[in-house]
Amino acid sequence: MKKFLNFGLMLALLLTMLMSVTGAALADTTELTVGLYPYVPRLEQFKTAIRTEWNQVHPEISLTFISDIPDEDWDGGYYYDPPENADVYVFDALFFDYFNSQNWLEPIQASEIENLNDFVDYAIDGVQQDGTYYAIPQLGCANVLFYQKNDSAIANATNLDQINDTLGSCTYTSEIPPDRRGLMLDMSGGTTNASLYLDIAHSLNGEYPFPLPWNSGELDDNAIDNMQELLAMASYENGTDSDPFYEIKSYDRGQWFSDGWGRAFVGYTESMSVMSEQTRENIGFKVMPLSQDDESYPAVFYADVIAINPTTNDRGTRDLAVELANVMAASQTMIASIGPDGSGTPQYLMATRPTVFDTLDNSFPLYADMHRLIEDNDPRMFKLNEQSRDWLNAMKDTIRTEAREDYPCDCDRQASQQIPNNYAAPLICNATCANYGGWNGQWTNEYPAAPSGVSVCGCNACNLP
Repeated sequence: MKKFLNFGLMLALLLTMLMSVTGAALADTTELTVGLYPYVPRLEQFKTAIRTEWNQVHPEISLTFISDIPDEDWDGGYYYDPPENADVYVFDALFFDYFNSQNWLEPIQASEIENLNDFVDYAIDGVQQDGTYYAIPQLGCANVLFYQKNDSAIANATNLDQINDTLGSCTYTSEIPPDRRGLMLDMSGGTTNASLYLDIAHSLNGEYPFPLPWNSGELDDNAIDNMQELLAMASYENGTDSDPFYEIKSYDRGQWFSDGWGRAFVGYTESMSVMSEQTRENIGFKVMPLSQDDESYPAVFYADVIAINPTTNDRGTRDLAVELANVMAASQTMIASIGPDGSGTPQYLMATRPTVFDTLDNSFPLYADMHRLIEDNDPRMFKLNEQSRDWLNAMKDTIRTEAREDYPCDCDRQASQQIPNNYAAPLICNATCANYGGWNGQWTNEYPAAPSGVSVCGCNACNLP
């Protein structure tokens, strides 16, 4: 009996010591580190909104954003692995299965997610497996076709062929269309091209999860043909940003469309944040048709989701991180994050909570239209399997190259020197276009084909970079 009592006393003392150490660790937590998805119109607005809401819950615990730490960065998961010091980070759910296979996603129980029923189906369904959640949805997006809402031909087009019949091919050669003609779209990046290929292939065959082709011979020829058809509706310059003299930024096409250039463009809903109010009042948009048949399969929508880093278990910050993730995803926080800033203009990012749509559309009716995109299309989440990183590294350049092959239209090239008049044009342009299929007889110094008055020549071919 005496030995049993001594053992009991020792066990009680040990438990008391462990509780003291754990309590001290939690008490010493004075800050959490957050990695935000960086590719949004106004990142600082997110930081302000999150800090404001978090301070109402835990004013004693400060937030440090990775983007504010010197020599540290977070790109949403495209190239970087989650930083070990990040308690919470937001990433593109394209990599959801890969991140999960690497044990970079802390499991979250349904009871730990606040207002679990206030998420659009595709976003919340996409982050759970067998009843366990591995992230909390924050933002959504899709390949959206923008046009003037009185353009009935585009509004009524229900498949890619009808879009092509309406917009035509090879209607302009400059980076920016000279007027309301043609399509604008971004097919410059490798990941962008690979994702577009999978979106198109899914629209053709409906296979989900996406089968991943591992060599050129496994690519769907029809999907590549449709990528080439899309590029031909634009100009090579606009679609590929191939000329180093020009620089296409994330939302330039939305700005150009607002300024009166181009008949339509493909982009994300946040492009509307750079448009004039008059343009937004007259804008129409819908999910971009990507196959020759009317859509018979569900669309695929992207999502950016909030993850808890499993390293929080070692730091003793796991529960605080879950609390912070809920604050970041909360309706009030999201309204402040993506709604109007001091200028009165929302970011027009796509929400994943119906309550956010419902609140914002009271003042900004385009949010109701954005919500209908989700409701009408009943989408699936765009995500690859656990081999996503390896597949992208292996195939993105191949897909981009094949999408640019056999481009049928002419290209503008910056002239080797300023062209003063028609008499000087042949000598200058024949030299400029010597490696680009020869000169087609056209040149200009005028905007938008020639920004800042720099001369350009029309060449018969576009060389792959």
